[in-house]
Amino acid sequence: MLATIAEHMRGADQIPAIAGAAPDESGKQRESVTVMNEVTKIVRDDVDGFDGFEDQIEGEGHLQTGGVIRGLLAKFTNEATWLCSNEEMSPNLELVPIDILRIVQKWGPDQKPIETMVLEPGQKFPDVEAMNEAVPRKEWIEGPSGLRGPWQAQYIVYLVNPATMDRYTFPTGTTGGSIAVRELRDKTVWMRRFRGVHVYPVVTLSDTFMRTRFGGRQRPHFLILRWILLDDGGGKLLPAREASRKTEPAKAVADQAARAVEPPSVSEEMNDALPFNQGDESTNGREALSSPLCRPDALEELIGAIDTAHG
Repeated sequence: MLATIAEHMRGADQIPAIAGAAPDESGKQRESVTVMNEVTKIVRDDVDGFDGFEDQIEGEGHLQTGGVIRGLLAKFTNEATWLCSNEEMSPNLELVPIDILRIVQKWGPDQKPIETMVLEPGQKFPDVEAMNEAVPRKEWIEGPSGLRGPWQAQYIVYLVNPATMDRYTFPTGTTGGSIAVRELRDKTVWMRRFRGVHVYPVVTLSDTFMRTRFGGRQRPHFLILRWILLDDGGGKLLPAREASRKTEPAKAVADQAARAVEPPSVSEEMNDALPFNQGDESTNGREALSSPLCRPDALEELIGAIDTAHG
């Protein structure tokens, strides 16, 4: 069913502030209301202003916001602290990593990217060293360890605060940062093998020791607290009218969308089960263990019975 704003604006043409202009002989007021009603005929009842939101310009292939940073920028400093907007982030802040992007950027002398290549899933990194060698030395820039080529491979981790929906972006091109991202990726992939593709970790931003040729230093680390299963309902949002009828508290709705996931058991990891587990798999061998033969004194009783039979 199609809806129009006209049903919600009866009598609005009597109020110039809403109608768009004061009544005059030109008929502009009537035209303004008519155009608004025609436009709103495409609004559907089953979506709201969030679903289907589009921020691209027709004919353009980029977002108005541009760049790869989404939300707030998170940084890991040489002092092993996490910063956001030049303020230290709480070590107890729980975030959900929702995506990882791999890019290759060319940096200018002003320490700002002038070209960005976004890699497709499964695509290998290009030979960044060869790319830098092809660039004249006059275009090289100063880095933490001296002069370096302008091209740099980077990982971009996107995180969201499930309590506030604030988004964070952590870009890194360092060795320590790359290790942290690969560890996060590997653990997530392994957990999804046991719990499905919609499983995500809940992490806090931490640090851990990393050996280097100069002795060692702290590197960024995503400390996984638990795992959650995000709803795979297609990301559809309830219309405002339907949402207003809901009586469940916000926490109950959030718990429905992000359910806790138990880590895999030893038998799941080994793809094996204990040989005495002949009962239902959900019992994890409890029924078998409750058998009389599994009691601590069962062997003595069995030996006694044999001796009596042969006595």
